[in-house]
This record gives sequence, structure tokens and C-alpha cells, in this order.
Amino acid sequence: MKVKNIENNLALVAALVVLVGVLFAAEDALGLETANVTTTAIAIHDVADSTKSGAAKASADAAAQAARSLATENGIDLDIKLEDRTSTLAAAEK
Repeated sequence: MKVKNIENNLALVAALVVLVGVLFAAEDALGLETANVTTTAIAIHDVADSTKSGAAKASADAAAQAARSLATENGIDLDIKLEDRTSTLAAAEK
């Protein structure tokens, strides 16, 4: 009878050891998964910020180029008007 009780107690201790080992392994696995999710979220945020700043710079560059182009064209138009230059159509000469 005592041998049976000792075997039962040893089986119970072994089951508890296995259970504790499984719990620690699960905690480690879930902890690493949480870190990976956090890292992924940070990476997504960084990519979004980088894309947004890149788009803002591209938009600003395009606006500056458009402004330079408009200034050049308006300057040419103003010169033509101030010098009272006119053009004749080639079709009108025939």
C-alpha cells in the first residue's frame, strides 16, 4: 500500500513538473509573439511616416516646379504685352 501511495505521489509530482514546464514554455512563446506584434506595429508606423513625408516632399517639389514654370510663362506673357508684340498667322498670308 505504501509503495502504491509513493508511486501515486511521484506521478503527481511528475505531472506538476510537466505542467509547470508547459506553462513556462507557453509564457515564453506568447511573450515573443507579443514582442513580434509590437515590432510589426512599430515598423508599420515607421513605414507610414516615411511614406507620408516622402509624399509631402514630392508634392512640395512638384508645387515649386509648377510655380517656377508659371512664373516663367507669366513673365514671357508680360513681356509680350509690354512690348506690344503681335503674331501673324501663316494662313492669313496666303
